[in-house]
Amino acid sequence: MTNIQPTSGTERLQVIDALRGFALFGILFANLYSFIGYNTYTTEEIVALPLSDRAMLFFIDWFIEGKFYSIFSILFGVGFALQAERFQHKGGNFSAYWFRRMLVLCCIGLIHMYCVWNGDILTLYSLLGLLLPLFAGLSNKVLLRWILVLLVCPIVMHAVLYLTPESSFWGSLSRISSDLKSEWGYSDLSLLEMRTSEQASEVFAINVLSAIPRAMSYLMFGRYFHVLGLFLIGILLARIWLPKIRNKNITVSKTIIWFGIIGLIINFGYAFIKSNHGWPSGFSDIGFFMGVVYHSGATIFALAICMLILKFWSTGKAQSVFKNLAILGRMALSNYIFQNVTAVLIFFGYGFALMRDVAFSSLPLFAFGILLVQWLFSRIWLSKYKQGPLEAIWKKLTYRNDKST
Repeated sequence: MTNIQPTSGTERLQVIDALRGFALFGILFANLYSFIGYNTYTTEEIVALPLSDRAMLFFIDWFIEGKFYSIFSILFGVGFALQAERFQHKGGNFSAYWFRRMLVLCCIGLIHMYCVWNGDILTLYSLLGLLLPLFAGLSNKVLLRWILVLLVCPIVMHAVLYLTPESSFWGSLSRISSDLKSEWGYSDLSLLEMRTSEQASEVFAINVLSAIPRAMSYLMFGRYFHVLGLFLIGILLARIWLPKIRNKNITVSKTIIWFGIIGLIINFGYAFIKSNHGWPSGFSDIGFFMGVVYHSGATIFALAICMLILKFWSTGKAQSVFKNLAILGRMALSNYIFQNVTAVLIFFGYGFALMRDVAFSSLPLFAFGILLVQWLFSRIWLSKYKQGPLEAIWKKLTYRNDKST
Protein backbone atom coordinates (compact mmCIF):
# COMPACT_ATOMS: atom_id res chain seq x y z
CA MET A 1 0.00 0.00 0.00
CA THR A 2 1.12 3.56 -0.64
CA ASN A 3 2.84 5.44 2.17
CA ILE A 4 1.58 9.01 1.94
CA GLN A 5 4.16 11.68 2.69
CA PRO A 6 3.81 15.39 3.50
CA THR A 7 3.30 17.91 0.75
CA SER A 8 6.59 19.12 -0.71
CA GLY A 9 7.41 22.74 -1.39
CA THR A 10 7.12 22.19 -5.12
CA GLU A 11 3.54 20.93 -4.73
CA ARG A 12 2.38 24.04 -2.89
CA LEU A 13 0.43 26.77 -4.61
CA GLN A 14 2.04 30.11 -3.81
CA VAL A 15 -1.18 32.09 -4.20
CA ILE A 16 -2.94 29.94 -1.57
CA ASP A 17 -0.06 30.56 0.84
CA ALA A 18 -0.20 34.26 -0.04
CA LEU A 19 -3.91 34.34 0.77
CA ARG A 20 -3.18 32.66 4.10
CA GLY A 21 -0.54 35.29 4.83
CA PHE A 22 -2.98 38.05 3.93
CA ALA A 23 -5.65 36.51 6.16
CA LEU A 24 -3.18 36.24 9.04
CA PHE A 25 -2.53 39.96 8.83
CA GLY A 26 -6.24 40.74 9.09
CA ILE A 27 -6.70 38.28 11.95
CA LEU A 28 -3.83 39.96 13.79
CA PHE A 29 -5.56 43.33 13.39
CA ALA A 30 -8.87 41.95 14.67
CA ASN A 31 -7.28 40.16 17.62
CA LEU A 32 -5.19 43.15 18.65
CA TYR A 33 -8.28 45.21 19.21
CA SER A 34 -9.30 42.63 21.80
CA PHE A 35 -5.82 42.49 23.29
CA ILE A 36 -5.74 46.28 23.67
CA GLY A 37 -8.83 45.88 25.83
CA TYR A 38 -11.97 46.50 23.77
CA ASN A 39 -14.01 43.98 25.78
CA THR A 40 -13.20 45.80 29.03
CA TYR A 41 -14.85 49.04 27.85
CA THR A 42 -18.50 49.94 28.30
CA THR A 43 -20.45 51.33 25.36
CA GLU A 44 -20.39 54.74 27.03
CA GLU A 45 -16.60 54.60 27.34
CA ILE A 46 -16.24 53.61 23.68
CA VAL A 47 -18.42 56.52 22.53
CA ALA A 48 -16.34 58.90 24.70
CA LEU A 49 -13.00 57.82 23.17
CA PRO A 50 -10.96 60.32 21.13
CA LEU A 51 -11.92 60.61 17.47
CA SER A 52 -8.72 58.86 16.32
CA ASP A 53 -9.53 55.81 18.45
CA ARG A 54 -13.15 55.66 17.33
CA ALA A 55 -12.05 56.00 13.70
CA MET A 56 -9.71 53.02 14.12
CA LEU A 57 -12.46 50.93 15.72
CA PHE A 58 -14.84 51.90 12.92
CA PHE A 59 -12.25 50.88 10.31
CA ILE A 60 -11.77 47.48 11.95
CA ASP A 61 -15.50 46.85 12.21
CA TRP A 62 -16.06 47.91 8.60
CA PHE A 63 -13.16 46.23 6.81
CA ILE A 64 -11.70 43.59 9.12
CA GLU A 65 -13.87 42.06 11.84
CA GLY A 66 -15.27 38.73 10.67
CA LYS A 67 -13.88 39.07 7.15
CA PHE A 68 -10.41 37.64 7.63
CA TYR A 69 -11.38 34.72 9.82
CA SER A 70 -13.90 34.00 7.04
CA ILE A 71 -11.09 34.02 4.47
CA PHE A 72 -9.02 31.79 6.75
CA SER A 73 -11.97 29.40 7.08
CA ILE A 74 -12.45 29.25 3.32
CA LEU A 75 -8.74 28.47 2.92
CA PHE A 76 -9.05 25.70 5.50
CA GLY A 77 -11.61 24.09 3.21
CA VAL A 78 -9.30 24.61 0.23
CA GLY A 79 -6.49 22.92 2.18
CA PHE A 80 -8.75 19.96 2.92
CA ALA A 81 -9.62 19.63 -0.77
CA LEU A 82 -5.95 19.79 -1.79
CA GLN A 83 -4.97 17.05 0.61
CA ALA A 84 -7.94 14.87 -0.33
CA GLU A 85 -6.94 15.28 -3.98
CA ARG A 86 -3.37 14.22 -3.21
CA PHE A 87 -4.55 11.09 -1.42
CA GLN A 88 -6.85 10.29 -4.31
CA HIS A 89 -3.91 10.41 -6.73
CA LYS A 90 -1.40 8.56 -4.54
CA GLY A 91 -3.68 6.28 -2.55
CA GLY A 92 -3.98 5.91 1.20
CA ASN A 93 -6.53 6.02 3.99
CA PHE A 94 -7.40 9.69 3.90
CA SER A 95 -10.08 9.53 6.59
CA ALA A 96 -7.67 8.02 9.14
CA TYR A 97 -5.00 10.56 8.22
CA TRP A 98 -7.43 13.48 8.48
CA PHE A 99 -8.73 12.28 11.84
CA ARG A 100 -5.17 12.21 13.25
CA ARG A 101 -4.46 15.62 11.74
CA MET A 102 -7.53 17.18 13.34
CA LEU A 103 -6.84 15.45 16.66
CA VAL A 104 -3.35 16.96 16.81
CA LEU A 105 -4.70 20.38 15.80
CA CYS A 106 -7.31 20.13 18.57
CA CYS A 107 -4.58 19.46 21.15
CA ILE A 108 -2.59 22.47 19.91
CA GLY A 109 -5.75 24.58 20.02
CA LEU A 110 -6.64 23.57 23.57
CA ILE A 111 -3.13 24.39 24.81
CA HIS A 112 -3.34 27.73 23.02
CA MET A 113 -6.84 28.45 24.38
CA TYR A 114 -6.06 27.80 28.03
CA CYS A 115 -2.40 28.81 28.29
CA VAL A 116 -2.25 31.74 25.86
CA TRP A 117 -5.63 33.22 24.92
CA ASN A 118 -9.21 32.03 25.08
CA GLY A 119 -9.91 33.58 21.65
CA ASP A 120 -8.46 30.49 19.96
CA ILE A 121 -9.97 29.35 16.64
CA LEU A 122 -7.95 26.15 16.18
CA THR A 123 -10.09 24.03 18.50
CA LEU A 124 -13.25 25.00 16.64
CA TYR A 125 -11.57 24.36 13.27
CA SER A 126 -10.34 20.94 14.32
CA LEU A 127 -13.69 19.76 15.68
CA LEU A 128 -15.65 20.99 12.67
CA GLY A 129 -12.87 19.72 10.42
CA LEU A 130 -13.66 16.18 11.53
CA LEU A 131 -16.94 16.50 9.60
CA LEU A 132 -15.36 17.42 6.26
CA PRO A 133 -14.77 13.86 4.96
CA LEU A 134 -18.55 13.42 5.10
CA PHE A 135 -18.88 16.09 2.40
CA ALA A 136 -15.92 15.09 0.23
CA GLY A 137 -17.90 12.80 -2.08
CA LEU A 138 -20.84 15.13 -2.66
CA SER A 139 -21.51 16.67 -6.04
CA ASN A 140 -21.05 20.40 -6.48
CA LYS A 141 -24.82 20.88 -6.63
CA VAL A 142 -25.43 19.06 -3.34
CA LEU A 143 -22.45 20.79 -1.75
CA LEU A 144 -23.89 24.17 -2.76
CA ARG A 145 -27.20 23.27 -1.11
CA TRP A 146 -25.40 22.42 2.12
CA ILE A 147 -23.52 25.72 1.95
CA LEU A 148 -26.73 27.72 1.57
CA VAL A 149 -28.40 25.87 4.46
CA LEU A 150 -25.40 26.31 6.76
CA LEU A 151 -25.02 30.01 5.95
CA VAL A 152 -28.71 30.62 6.66
CA CYS A 153 -28.48 28.80 10.01
CA PRO A 154 -26.74 31.70 11.86
CA ILE A 155 -29.62 33.97 10.89
CA VAL A 156 -32.06 31.33 12.14
CA MET A 157 -30.11 31.11 15.40
CA HIS A 158 -30.30 34.88 15.84
CA ALA A 159 -34.06 34.64 15.32
CA VAL A 160 -34.34 31.82 17.88
CA LEU A 161 -32.27 33.87 20.31
CA TYR A 162 -34.47 36.90 19.75
CA LEU A 163 -37.65 34.88 20.33
CA THR A 164 -36.45 33.12 23.50
CA PRO A 165 -35.04 35.90 25.71
CA GLU A 166 -36.35 34.30 28.89
CA SER A 167 -34.69 30.92 28.35
CA SER A 168 -32.16 30.04 31.04
CA PHE A 169 -30.42 27.69 28.61
CA TRP A 170 -28.43 30.46 26.88
CA GLY A 171 -26.74 31.54 30.10
CA SER A 172 -26.00 28.07 31.48
CA LEU A 173 -22.28 28.01 30.66
CA SER A 174 -21.83 31.62 31.78
CA ARG A 175 -23.30 30.68 35.14
CA ILE A 176 -20.89 27.76 35.43
CA SER A 177 -18.01 30.13 34.67
CA SER A 178 -19.28 32.65 37.22
CA ASP A 179 -19.68 29.96 39.88
CA LEU A 180 -16.16 28.68 39.26
CA LYS A 181 -14.81 32.21 39.48
CA SER A 182 -16.35 32.54 42.93
CA GLU A 183 -15.14 29.11 44.04
CA TRP A 184 -11.60 29.94 42.95
CA GLY A 185 -11.67 33.17 44.94
CA TYR A 186 -11.71 35.64 42.04
CA SER A 187 -15.25 36.99 42.41
CA ASP A 188 -14.02 40.49 43.33
CA LEU A 189 -11.64 40.77 40.36
CA SER A 190 -12.68 42.30 37.03
CA LEU A 191 -11.72 40.96 33.61
CA LEU A 192 -9.12 43.72 33.26
CA GLU A 193 -7.62 43.04 36.68
CA MET A 194 -7.21 39.35 35.94
CA ARG A 195 -5.87 39.88 32.42
CA THR A 196 -3.18 42.27 33.65
CA SER A 197 -2.42 40.55 36.96
CA GLU A 198 1.21 39.91 37.87
CA GLN A 199 0.09 36.48 39.07
CA ALA A 200 0.34 34.08 36.13
CA SER A 201 -2.22 31.86 37.84
CA GLU A 202 -4.84 34.62 37.60
CA VAL A 203 -4.14 35.20 33.90
CA PHE A 204 -4.41 31.45 33.30
CA ALA A 205 -7.61 31.28 35.37
CA ILE A 206 -9.35 33.99 33.35
CA ASN A 207 -8.42 32.16 30.14
CA VAL A 208 -10.13 29.05 31.48
CA LEU A 209 -13.14 30.97 32.81
CA SER A 210 -13.56 32.94 29.57
CA ALA A 211 -13.24 29.81 27.44
CA ILE A 212 -16.12 27.99 29.16
CA PRO A 213 -18.98 30.16 27.75
CA ARG A 214 -17.52 30.19 24.22
CA ALA A 215 -19.20 26.93 23.24
CA MET A 216 -22.60 28.46 24.01
CA SER A 217 -21.66 31.75 22.39
CA TYR A 218 -20.79 29.88 19.18
CA LEU A 219 -24.21 28.22 19.25
CA MET A 220 -26.10 31.42 20.06
CA PHE A 221 -24.59 33.31 17.15
CA GLY A 222 -24.42 30.40 14.71
CA ARG A 223 -20.63 30.26 14.51
CA TYR A 224 -20.58 26.46 14.16
CA PHE A 225 -22.79 26.61 11.07
CA HIS A 226 -21.06 29.65 9.62
CA VAL A 227 -17.54 28.21 9.84
CA LEU A 228 -18.59 24.81 8.48
CA GLY A 229 -20.35 26.58 5.61
CA LEU A 230 -17.17 28.52 4.88
CA PHE A 231 -15.16 25.28 4.91
CA LEU A 232 -17.53 23.88 2.29
CA ILE A 233 -17.19 27.05 0.22
CA GLY A 234 -13.44 26.38 0.25
CA ILE A 235 -13.98 22.81 -0.98
CA LEU A 236 -16.29 24.01 -3.75
CA LEU A 237 -13.95 26.81 -4.81
CA ALA A 238 -11.03 24.37 -4.85
CA ARG A 239 -12.88 22.13 -7.28
CA ILE A 240 -13.79 25.01 -9.55
CA TRP A 241 -10.75 27.26 -9.24
CA LEU A 242 -7.68 25.08 -8.67
CA PRO A 243 -7.39 23.99 -12.32
CA LYS A 244 -7.67 27.65 -13.35
CA ILE A 245 -5.14 28.71 -10.70
CA ARG A 246 -2.64 26.13 -11.92
CA ASN A 247 -3.05 27.45 -15.46
CA LYS A 248 -3.24 31.08 -14.32
CA ASN A 249 -6.47 31.36 -16.27
CA ILE A 250 -8.74 33.22 -13.88
CA THR A 251 -11.64 35.42 -14.85
CA VAL A 252 -13.67 37.45 -12.41
CA SER A 253 -17.21 38.37 -13.38
CA LYS A 254 -18.90 41.62 -12.51
CA THR A 255 -20.94 39.61 -10.01
CA ILE A 256 -17.91 39.33 -7.74
CA ILE A 257 -17.33 43.09 -7.96
CA TRP A 258 -20.95 43.64 -6.97
CA PHE A 259 -20.41 41.18 -4.12
CA GLY A 260 -17.63 43.42 -2.87
CA ILE A 261 -19.73 46.57 -3.15
CA ILE A 262 -22.72 44.97 -1.41
CA GLY A 263 -20.42 43.60 1.28
CA LEU A 264 -18.97 47.06 1.87
CA ILE A 265 -22.43 48.59 2.21
CA ILE A 266 -23.66 45.91 4.63
CA ASN A 267 -20.48 46.09 6.70
CA PHE A 268 -20.68 49.88 6.84
CA GLY A 269 -24.11 49.54 8.42
CA TYR A 270 -22.73 47.06 10.94
CA ALA A 271 -19.80 49.34 11.82
CA PHE A 272 -22.03 52.40 12.12
CA ILE A 273 -24.45 50.71 14.53
CA LYS A 274 -21.66 49.19 16.60
CA SER A 275 -19.86 52.53 16.89
CA ASN A 276 -22.97 54.02 18.50
CA HIS A 277 -24.47 51.09 20.39
CA GLY A 278 -21.60 48.69 21.02
CA TRP A 279 -22.57 45.03 20.65
CA PRO A 280 -26.12 44.84 22.06
CA SER A 281 -27.66 41.63 23.33
CA GLY A 282 -28.87 39.21 20.68
CA PHE A 283 -32.21 39.22 22.50
CA SER A 284 -32.89 42.82 21.39
CA ASP A 285 -34.16 44.14 18.06
CA ILE A 286 -30.90 45.85 17.21
CA GLY A 287 -28.87 42.85 18.38
CA PHE A 288 -30.81 40.60 15.99
CA PHE A 289 -30.26 43.03 13.13
CA MET A 290 -26.53 43.32 13.83
CA GLY A 291 -26.15 39.55 13.92
CA VAL A 292 -27.77 39.23 10.49
CA VAL A 293 -25.66 41.94 8.85
CA TYR A 294 -22.47 40.69 10.52
CA HIS A 295 -22.71 37.17 9.09
CA SER A 296 -24.01 38.15 5.66
CA GLY A 297 -21.63 41.07 5.21
CA ALA A 298 -18.53 39.20 6.37
CA THR A 299 -19.19 36.22 4.10
CA ILE A 300 -19.95 38.25 0.99
CA PHE A 301 -16.97 40.56 1.46
CA ALA A 302 -14.57 37.68 2.22
CA LEU A 303 -15.56 35.91 -1.00
CA ALA A 304 -15.07 39.08 -3.00
CA ILE A 305 -11.61 39.65 -1.50
CA CYS A 306 -10.52 36.09 -2.28
CA MET A 307 -11.68 36.28 -5.88
CA LEU A 308 -10.19 39.70 -6.54
CA ILE A 309 -6.82 38.69 -5.07
CA LEU A 310 -6.80 35.54 -7.21
CA LYS A 311 -7.57 37.62 -10.29
CA PHE A 312 -4.81 40.12 -9.49
CA TRP A 313 -2.34 37.27 -8.92
CA SER A 314 -3.19 35.78 -12.32
CA THR A 315 -2.12 39.01 -14.05
CA GLY A 316 1.47 38.37 -13.01
CA LYS A 317 1.81 41.79 -11.39
CA ALA A 318 3.24 42.51 -7.93
CA GLN A 319 4.59 38.96 -7.64
CA SER A 320 7.06 40.09 -4.97
CA VAL A 321 4.09 41.02 -2.76
CA PHE A 322 2.56 37.57 -3.19
CA LYS A 323 5.93 35.93 -2.60
CA ASN A 324 6.41 37.77 0.69
CA LEU A 325 2.86 37.08 1.85
CA ALA A 326 3.41 33.42 0.97
CA ILE A 327 6.37 33.33 3.35
CA LEU A 328 3.96 34.14 6.17
CA GLY A 329 1.31 31.76 4.84
CA ARG A 330 3.63 28.77 4.62
CA MET A 331 3.97 29.01 8.40
CA ALA A 332 0.33 29.96 9.05
CA LEU A 333 -0.07 27.80 12.17
CA SER A 334 3.22 28.90 13.73
CA ASN A 335 2.60 32.55 12.90
CA TYR A 336 -0.97 32.49 14.23
CA ILE A 337 0.27 31.15 17.57
CA PHE A 338 3.34 33.40 17.52
CA GLN A 339 1.36 36.61 17.00
CA ASN A 340 -0.99 35.78 19.86
CA VAL A 341 1.86 34.84 22.20
CA THR A 342 3.56 38.13 21.32
CA ALA A 343 0.36 40.12 21.94
CA VAL A 344 -0.21 38.34 25.26
CA LEU A 345 3.31 39.23 26.39
CA ILE A 346 2.69 42.87 25.47
CA PHE A 347 -0.83 43.33 26.85
CA PHE A 348 -1.42 40.66 29.52
CA GLY A 349 0.01 40.20 32.98
CA TYR A 350 2.32 37.49 31.63
CA GLY A 351 4.37 40.38 30.24
CA PHE A 352 4.05 44.18 30.18
CA ALA A 353 0.31 44.32 31.00
CA LEU A 354 -0.37 47.24 28.63
CA MET A 355 -4.07 46.45 28.18
CA ARG A 356 -6.01 49.75 28.18
CA ASP A 357 -2.73 51.67 28.52
CA VAL A 358 -2.32 52.21 24.77
CA ALA A 359 -4.65 53.93 22.32
CA PHE A 360 -6.62 52.01 19.72
CA SER A 361 -5.17 54.38 17.13
CA SER A 362 -1.75 52.85 17.81
CA LEU A 363 -2.97 49.42 16.74
CA PRO A 364 -1.41 49.58 13.23
CA LEU A 365 2.03 50.18 14.78
CA PHE A 366 1.75 47.01 16.85
CA ALA A 367 0.30 45.07 13.92
CA PHE A 368 2.99 46.05 11.42
CA GLY A 369 5.71 45.60 14.04
CA ILE A 370 4.60 42.08 14.90
CA LEU A 371 4.09 41.27 11.22
CA LEU A 372 7.61 42.44 10.34
CA VAL A 373 9.16 40.29 13.06
CA GLN A 374 7.06 37.33 11.89
CA TRP A 375 8.11 37.83 8.29
CA LEU A 376 11.81 38.06 9.18
CA PHE A 377 11.61 34.98 11.39
CA SER A 378 9.63 33.05 8.75
CA ARG A 379 12.09 33.95 6.02
CA ILE A 380 15.10 32.86 8.07
CA TRP A 381 13.39 29.69 9.27
CA LEU A 382 12.20 28.65 5.80
CA SER A 383 15.69 29.20 4.39
CA LYS A 384 16.81 26.33 6.64
CA TYR A 385 13.71 24.17 7.03
CA LYS A 386 10.82 23.13 4.81
CA GLN A 387 8.14 23.92 7.39
CA GLY A 388 7.49 26.13 10.37
CA PRO A 389 8.24 24.74 13.84
CA LEU A 390 4.63 24.00 14.77
CA GLU A 391 3.92 22.68 11.29
CA ALA A 392 6.81 20.24 11.76
CA ILE A 393 5.37 19.04 15.07
CA TRP A 394 1.94 18.76 13.49
CA LYS A 395 3.39 16.67 10.66
CA LYS A 396 5.43 14.45 12.97
CA LEU A 397 2.42 13.63 15.13
CA THR A 398 0.11 13.16 12.13
CA TYR A 399 2.15 11.05 9.72
CA ARG A 400 3.09 7.54 10.67
CA ASN A 401 6.06 5.59 9.38
CA ASP A 402 4.12 2.38 8.83
CA LYS A 403 2.88 1.33 5.42
CA SER A 404 -0.72 0.90 6.43
CA THR A 405 -3.40 3.05 4.89
